[in-house]
Amino acid sequence: MNTASRSDSMRGGGRVTGGRTAIVSAAVCTDTDTASYFELATRAGRKCLEQAGVSPDQIGLVINAGVFRDNNIAEPAVAALLQKRLEIGLEYQTGRVPAFSFDLLNGATGVVHALMAAQSFTSLGDLEYALVLAGDTHPSLRRDVEDFPYSATGAALLVSASAAAGGFGRLYTSAARDTVTADAWADLEAAGLEGRSAVTVRTGHGDPLAASEAVVRACLAGEHLDSRDFAIGDAIVLAPAPVPGFRERLAYRLGVPSTAIAGVDPAVGDPYTAAPVHAYVGAGELGLLENARTVIFLAADDSSAACLAYRPYPLSATSSTRDGQFKYSDV
Repeated sequence: MNTASRSDSMRGGGRVTGGRTAIVSAAVCTDTDTASYFELATRAGRKCLEQAGVSPDQIGLVINAGVFRDNNIAEPAVAALLQKRLEIGLEYQTGRVPAFSFDLLNGATGVVHALMAAQSFTSLGDLEYALVLAGDTHPSLRRDVEDFPYSATGAALLVSASAAAGGFGRLYTSAARDTVTADAWADLEAAGLEGRSAVTVRTGHGDPLAASEAVVRACLAGEHLDSRDFAIGDAIVLAPAPVPGFRERLAYRLGVPSTAIAGVDPAVGDPYTAAPVHAYVGAGELGLLENARTVIFLAADDSSAACLAYRPYPLSATSSTRDGQFKYSDV
């Protein structure tokens, strides 16, 4: 079990408004004694809550971004099954936080979209903590399926309303607009009685590197960042692992130091939907989160790419960037 914890939020129980959200804790699970996404995500979720000192009954929202799940289960929502395993909001009683859960499935970019959705809830002030879960597995629960390109892992991010964080910025996306193609499907006719354990995944038909470069460049322009911010450690990019050497190749294309881009441990492989959390945990272990004022969450696959800037520190009205735009810093 690999974990990373970051206490960027104020953990008081008061109402916080203003649209700011902080990452409180993050965890990933790569245990090899199980290939169940339900179990891997549950273990990551429990560790995430434990290291933050947050109990399950404090969680008001659970979002599942994992796509490939045990036995191709479609109903009920996987988020509801994970909510039950984590014992979050199982009983509605006076004084307890009611919990809501749902699946947000958008391929590899699900976590990035889930963070935006979570902030939409926490920014209202009535919900203090939201838990985002991700990860994938082959529906047969086998780890040795030759044509399945993704690693079986689980991941969790705990976020909270906070007045002591800059929060998440706008979402930048890149996707083909003219055609929509299927990247994965279950051919039930071909699978016959084994349909619950079969899935076909098609890769190699897109260019995730080019799409990622485009969305990151758009993000840098929109957030008023340039290569100097990466050179001094003020900004980092959390990169997924859709193709070998992705982190280094993206750094070259962007013209930034490779040390400013945190990737996924090659030993993990491609954790698909959980990749942004793996990269965040890895960045924490390397100490890259300690001084970063902007953390760019990037996710990509053959069909699309998306990125989101996260600022763990509040906006200081006394600090400005070189071009006169405000910049987030310690206050």
